[in-house]
Amino acid sequence: MLVEGDAMLDIDGLEYRLKPLDTTFIPPNVPHRFRNLSKTEPMKILWIYATPEATRTLVDSGETRPVSAEHQNPKA
Repeated sequence: MLVEGDAMLDIDGLEYRLKPLDTTFIPPNVPHRFRNLSKTEPMKILWIYATPEATRTLVDSGETRPVSAEHQNPKA
């Protein structure tokens, strides 16, 4: 769900403009990306994964890594 900002979703060769509270569902193994359309305002997205073991594969490098590794809480 786009929580804040002005975003574009690129998926299946198409672009979809998103506004706050728009919600998306991305099936597994479908390449996609979210782009912040503002150069001055932040974009915030709420991510919900189907499993704690979810992985992400980067299209450019083919590297697969656990999503949890990207979203660690910083140590205090």
